[in-house]
Amino acid sequence: MLAHLTGFMFAFLGWIPPLAIYFAKRNTSPFVRHHAAEAANFQITMLIPYVFAGVLYVGLGIFFGNLAWIGSLFIALVWILSIVFGVLGASGANKGAWYRYPFSIRLLK
Repeated sequence: MLAHLTGFMFAFLGWIPPLAIYFAKRNTSPFVRHHAAEAANFQITMLIPYVFAGVLYVGLGIFFGNLAWIGSLFIALVWILSIVFGVLGASGANKGAWYRYPFSIRLLK
């Protein structure tokens, strides 16, 4: 459950805590391994829109100063998406379900 919730607390660095949990507990519990891998995969996938939003924010800020709010809005939307799916994952783990994020690049298994 902790692996799912730490992702949105650290925003674009949210992949580090689930990855640490994955490597620390991967041989002790298949359930913890599954949820840590799912959370890490999702947070690594969320890096793509975070980087895009950051580039958009900086690019618009440099070239079109009045439109920089679009990049910050996109960063906020990505963060809210991360919160919603992180809470759903933590809720599923708390109930004992094998939760899978609806979209993520499966790097860890």
